[in-house]
Amino acid sequence: MHQVSFIKTLAILDPVNNFIESLIDDITFYLENIVPWAAGLILLGVAILLLIGFFVIFKKFIKTIIVLSVLGGAAYIIYDKTDLLNGILKIIF
Repeated sequence: MHQVSFIKTLAILDPVNNFIESLIDDITFYLENIVPWAAGLILLGVAILLLIGFFVIFKKFIKTIIVLSVLGGAAYIIYDKTDLLNGILKIIF
Protein backbone atom coordinates (compact mmCIF):
# COMPACT_ATOMS: atom_id res chain seq x y z
CA MET A 1 0.00 0.00 0.00
CA HIS A 2 2.84 2.38 0.83
CA GLN A 3 4.49 1.71 -2.51
CA VAL A 4 1.31 2.66 -4.39
CA SER A 5 1.18 6.08 -2.73
CA PHE A 6 4.85 6.61 -3.60
CA ILE A 7 4.09 5.86 -7.25
CA LYS A 8 1.19 8.33 -7.20
CA THR A 9 3.49 10.96 -5.75
CA LEU A 10 5.95 10.39 -8.58
CA ALA A 11 3.13 10.67 -11.10
CA ILE A 12 2.11 14.02 -9.63
CA LEU A 13 5.68 15.32 -9.78
CA ASP A 14 6.15 14.49 -13.48
CA PRO A 15 4.39 17.64 -14.82
CA VAL A 16 6.33 19.80 -12.37
CA ASN A 17 9.59 18.18 -13.46
CA ASN A 18 8.73 18.65 -17.14
CA PHE A 19 7.88 22.33 -16.56
CA ILE A 20 11.14 22.97 -14.72
CA GLU A 21 13.15 21.14 -17.41
CA SER A 22 11.57 23.22 -20.17
CA LEU A 23 12.20 26.40 -18.19
CA ILE A 24 15.87 25.51 -17.69
CA ASP A 25 16.22 24.66 -21.40
CA ASP A 26 14.70 28.02 -22.38
CA ILE A 27 16.99 29.96 -20.02
CA THR A 28 20.07 28.04 -21.22
CA PHE A 29 19.15 28.65 -24.87
CA TYR A 30 18.68 32.37 -24.19
CA LEU A 31 21.99 32.69 -22.31
CA GLU A 32 23.89 30.82 -25.04
CA ASN A 33 22.58 33.12 -27.78
CA ILE A 34 23.43 36.50 -26.29
CA VAL A 35 26.77 38.27 -25.94
CA PRO A 36 28.97 36.66 -23.26
CA TRP A 37 29.37 39.85 -21.22
CA ALA A 38 25.59 40.32 -21.14
CA ALA A 39 25.11 36.72 -19.99
CA GLY A 40 27.71 37.36 -17.29
CA LEU A 41 25.85 40.46 -16.11
CA ILE A 42 22.58 38.54 -16.00
CA LEU A 43 24.16 35.72 -14.00
CA LEU A 44 25.79 38.26 -11.66
CA GLY A 45 22.41 39.91 -11.08
CA VAL A 46 20.78 36.56 -10.37
CA ALA A 47 23.59 35.66 -7.95
CA ILE A 48 23.18 38.96 -6.09
CA LEU A 49 19.42 38.45 -5.80
CA LEU A 50 19.93 34.89 -4.55
CA LEU A 51 22.42 36.09 -1.91
CA ILE A 52 20.05 38.82 -0.75
CA GLY A 53 17.22 36.29 -0.53
CA PHE A 54 19.42 33.87 1.40
CA PHE A 55 20.36 36.53 3.95
CA VAL A 56 16.74 37.66 4.35
CA ILE A 57 15.62 34.09 5.03
CA PHE A 58 18.59 33.57 7.38
CA LYS A 59 17.67 36.76 9.27
CA LYS A 60 14.07 35.61 9.68
CA PHE A 61 15.26 32.19 10.84
CA ILE A 62 17.50 33.78 13.49
CA LYS A 63 14.63 35.99 14.69
CA THR A 64 12.37 32.94 14.93
CA ILE A 65 14.98 31.05 16.98
CA ILE A 66 15.36 34.03 19.34
CA VAL A 67 11.60 34.41 19.83
CA LEU A 68 11.14 30.68 20.45
CA SER A 69 14.04 30.72 22.93
CA VAL A 70 12.53 33.60 24.89
CA LEU A 71 9.11 31.94 24.92
CA GLY A 72 10.65 28.64 25.99
CA GLY A 73 12.59 30.35 28.77
CA ALA A 74 9.47 32.13 29.98
CA ALA A 75 7.50 28.88 29.93
CA TYR A 76 10.29 27.15 31.89
CA ILE A 77 10.32 29.89 34.53
CA ILE A 78 6.53 29.78 34.85
CA TYR A 79 6.61 25.99 35.13
CA ASP A 80 9.58 25.69 37.48
CA LYS A 81 9.49 28.78 39.70
CA THR A 82 5.78 29.48 40.18
CA ASP A 83 2.64 27.58 41.10
CA LEU A 84 0.65 29.29 38.38
CA LEU A 85 0.60 26.29 36.07
CA ASN A 86 -0.37 23.88 38.86
CA GLY A 87 -3.31 26.09 39.77
CA ILE A 88 -4.49 26.23 36.17
CA LEU A 89 -4.11 22.47 35.74
CA LYS A 90 -6.11 21.82 38.93
CA ILE A 91 -8.95 23.95 37.59
CA ILE A 92 -8.95 22.17 34.20
CA PHE A 93 -8.64 18.65 35.54
